[in-house]
Amino acid sequence: MRTISFIIILICCVGCESSEERRDRFFNLGNIALNEGDFDQAVALYNQSLKEDPKFAAALNNRGVAKIESDHPYEAILDYNQAIQIDTEYIDALFNRAYAYEEIGQYKNALEDVVTIQGLVQDSAFVYFYQGLVQSKMMNYEEALKSFERADLLNPLNPETIINQATIYYFLKDYSQSIQLVEKALELSPEDANAYSLLSLISLEQGNQLNALAHINRALDANPGEPYFLNNRGFIYLQMDSLETALMDINRSIVINPGNGWAYRNKGIYFLKKGEYDQALNLFDRAITSNEFIDELYAYIGEAHFLKGNKDVACESWKKGVENKEKSSISFYQSNCD
Repeated sequence: MRTISFIIILICCVGCESSEERRDRFFNLGNIALNEGDFDQAVALYNQSLKEDPKFAAALNNRGVAKIESDHPYEAILDYNQAIQIDTEYIDALFNRAYAYEEIGQYKNALEDVVTIQGLVQDSAFVYFYQGLVQSKMMNYEEALKSFERADLLNPLNPETIINQATIYYFLKDYSQSIQLVEKALELSPEDANAYSLLSLISLEQGNQLNALAHINRALDANPGEPYFLNNRGFIYLQMDSLETALMDINRSIVINPGNGWAYRNKGIYFLKKGEYDQALNLFDRAITSNEFIDELYAYIGEAHFLKGNKDVACESWKKGVENKEKSSISFYQSNCD
């Protein structure tokens, strides 16, 4: 009898809920599902919340988060758009939309959102830091440096900012300045895995493969199983012609993070070195679809076509690489296509 009474009381209480209370209840349940990684359930609960209040910007924003976490960035952007239409100064939605634009390779749109946020949040180190990340993906390296320097001014001695500055100098081929900044970061954070990963890339560019391998192993000691580090070690093994060892690391990287375009490039290099050019080209195509800037990608694509006897197609690929300032593409194009 007590159980029946409890059910009647519960039904009465639920029936007494206002629309706003139901909206908030579904929203809070959606947040719990989102935090637990149950993204489909989160979307369903946010839908219920929005039935009660279609202009509930927070539910639209969080539904967008659930959608992007379930690998639906375009649908997420639609939700962020609605949230921002309702509240033009909704900073979380602006940031989330910038992240979504970045994920699909629409860096210009991401940067526009960051500029909008800068007008709403004055002198935020993180905003300038994120602006630098987007600019670096656009290969606007000088502008990225300015953004990281501004972030460093607002929040001095942040190792993450310093390492990103060092990365820009690495892209600019200023290895001396890059190393100085990495050493500064390591003084602040002696076991920083990203610092050792960058040192490995610099060592590789300088032709010191063993030093590069030592640095990337140090990075993996600090962060075992990190897919980007595994992929980088795989690339080092490729340069050392330890092809099967390289493939194991690259495959592990892809299993952990299937969206890493650099890993598909490196796996393509493996097949290129094995003489399996069609398989290599399929993987290079997969790398292109990742919407990342991937250095030397068109150089390898051109090399695969050239070795297949397709010189004209190779030259077209190297020309794209020249436009992307790929060192190897410039050399290949000058030697074979002029």
